Amino acid sequence: MSKRYFYIMLILNMLTNIVAYVPTVLIENRSNGALLGMFISLPIGMLLIFFFVKYISEFPEQGIPEILEKYTKKWFRFFYLFFQGFLWFIAGFVTLTIFTHISKQYINPELDELVMMISFLVIIFFGALMNSKHVLYAIEIILLLNFPFIAFIIFKTYTNHEIIWDSARVALTHYQEIPNFETISTASFVYTGYANLVIFNRYFKEVKVGFSIFILSFLGFITLVTTFFIPIGVHGFDGIGIYTFPWIATTEALRIELGFIERVSFLFLGLYINISIASVTLHWHVGMEQLKTIFPSVKIKKKDYTPMIILVVFSLLGLISQYFLDVEMVGRIARIWMMALLPAQIMGIVLLKVILKRRDKPAK
Repeated sequence: MSKRYFYIMLILNMLTNIVAYVPTVLIENRSNGALLGMFISLPIGMLLIFFFVKYISEFPEQGIPEILEKYTKKWFRFFYLFFQGFLWFIAGFVTLTIFTHISKQYINPELDELVMMISFLVIIFFGALMNSKHVLYAIEIILLLNFPFIAFIIFKTYTNHEIIWDSARVALTHYQEIPNFETISTASFVYTGYANLVIFNRYFKEVKVGFSIFILSFLGFITLVTTFFIPIGVHGFDGIGIYTFPWIATTEALRIELGFIERVSFLFLGLYINISIASVTLHWHVGMEQLKTIFPSVKIKKKDYTPMIILVVFSLLGLISQYFLDVEMVGRIARIWMMALLPAQIMGIVLLKVILKRRDKPAK
């Protein structure tokens, strides 16, 4: 499989972060270390990408389930893959809940939120159920269709005369503030698209980043800078604090003169829904692929229904949570998840290194 799909996974993750809870956390901490946190996340992201890709490339055409089956005990493999699968489920669940709420609030307030989520889940369910290669092909098509318009919107926001750059300069004055762990871990999330190799490495003989790691890290950093400074520039350093989803409010405030499209939000919301559906599909597919290897197969007429059962459980959990949890509670879950993500990534890299040492250790 072409190496470009590795970059596609990274870029998809970066684009998803524009609207998700990453800008919310960074903007909340704009006077408490957000700026320094973004700078610290840059070398962290580079190191995470470099070492994970380096170590997993030592196991060509194998995913984490196959690697663990060969080199670890059954009990460890079960708990580790269950934990990883749960993390990927939460990643998709948070994104799904956010864009469902945003769709109802900004597109069709009359439509029941549960009905809207079911509509999205139908697409995500069958998308995540596809073969891993087909999932990547679908994501590539979605990115090709949406990325030029997203790039255009970002360009228009930077060149819009309504942005008050003095507000952005105020944010720069807080460069000496020490960030907390939540800020650093949240900012580093923008670089984590590489982690999907835990499954998709099955289709790569070798993945090497080389010099491209600097380009990828730069793109991730630019994404963070954009998600942080543009909303502040539009609404002011103090004014931006009142919004739950800063980027939606930002696109609502910006206008373009492009035929029948006057408000940026009209175009932005449609693009964001497409990207979000692709992101949830990818996350739930990776989570399902990890979980199905630790549960017994449910076969009917030689067809394995385990992946379908796992995705049904994912969908039901999403619907139940949508009914009982409000956006604020989902936000708290997202914060806890993002703080757990950085240690989980480091643990995964350490695990691969330990397995490599055991594999290469000469027999006595």
